[in-house]
Amino acid sequence: MHIALLCPYSLDAPGGVATHVLGLATWLASHGDEVTVVAPGTRSQRVPDGVALHLVGRSVNLPFNGSVAQLAVRRHQCTDAQHAVRHADVVHVHEPLTPGIGYAVARDSSRLVVTHHASFSPSRLLTAVLRRRAAVLSPRASIAVSRAAQQSAHIATGIRADIIGNGVLLPEPPPERRGWRGGVRPRIGFLGRLEEPRKGFPVFREVADRAQAEGFDAEFVALGPGRTDPGSVRVLGVIDDTERNAALQQVDVLLAPNMFGESFGLVLVEALAAGCSVVASDLPGFLDVLAESGTGRTFPTGDAGAALAALGAVVRMPEDPVMLHASAQPWSWNRLGPRVREQYTAAFGGR
Repeated sequence: MHIALLCPYSLDAPGGVATHVLGLATWLASHGDEVTVVAPGTRSQRVPDGVALHLVGRSVNLPFNGSVAQLAVRRHQCTDAQHAVRHADVVHVHEPLTPGIGYAVARDSSRLVVTHHASFSPSRLLTAVLRRRAAVLSPRASIAVSRAAQQSAHIATGIRADIIGNGVLLPEPPPERRGWRGGVRPRIGFLGRLEEPRKGFPVFREVADRAQAEGFDAEFVALGPGRTDPGSVRVLGVIDDTERNAALQQVDVLLAPNMFGESFGLVLVEALAAGCSVVASDLPGFLDVLAESGTGRTFPTGDAGAALAALGAVVRMPEDPVMLHASAQPWSWNRLGPRVREQYTAAFGGR
């Protein structure tokens, strides 16, 4: 089967939707499908055999949901994307209501599957606009990555999407713990854009500063782009997917102090897959992941003191990385990929 996957967000910058799309493409190709990934971007990306990458060029920055969406919105880019998917058996568009190539391809394609990732509470005016945009899309099979995304998609489209979570390509199981990964003291990690308010880096920095003041002996490191006052945090900067996975394998505990707008805890799943313990804010998407994984600790969103207390409890009783890796199995593409393929079969008329 020839499957076209459209990611509306630029591949030039790291992001959860792009990671999801490329992971799905890799799994599909490994199971014999011909895959084309279409996305904004200007830099070549490493893709596995069986995956063709079609970049439509530069994106523009549009603020949305406490973040900045890097979208391709020019008319010639929309036309280019439409042509790139024209001969696919199934077209799978992620975030089909976003302006630009995502909406253009979803509106133009038959045998369509869509995935909704975002969690937000639209105003009445925005809901009316989204309903009008959704009404002109082709008949489609609809997926949402979480309950929160399903609820947002239902408000925006009137359709109750099937929930199939974000997937990860699980690495090999880590070795059993023999001391802290960072050396003589635990390494606490942050993963995300430092300047993006919803990722909560100021809370992470406050936790690190409090830890230093209170004699909590740990190293705090941040993985991700952005410039800001690091405080007591060592900032490692921009990293690609491969570097991120390697860096997570050197982290003992992931602290996820995200503030809002996270429909799914992909960052938590990535950490568990690398054998990291998890301490996270009590956002609904995070709570769902930790409940299913059966591990992790939470704290009230924005409460640096409670976050430090939760870290202390984890550090005092280290968890087995092999067990943590196993807890990420529900989000392995080997489990989720077949469920996505069922949606393709439905979109392809049962053939």
